[in-house]
Amino acid sequence: MIYSWAKNLNTTPEHILYEMSYENLLMYSAATPHYDDEKDEWDASIDANNPDNFINSNEEEIFVR
Repeated sequence: MIYSWAKNLNTTPEHILYEMSYENLLMYSAATPHYDDEKDEWDASIDANNPDNFINSNEEEIFVR
């Protein structure tokens, strides 16, 4: 666990053991981003790269002159 904290904070294990308190380690660990904390909430209906999402027969066409 000490080595993973040292790798995550880009420091040495000796610095973790002798210079940092446990409370500070918990706060640093909570503040650093994790690779698996993003949820997959992708909604394909709002994808602007898909041209099929712009075809909707229920919408009225507005002509500007």
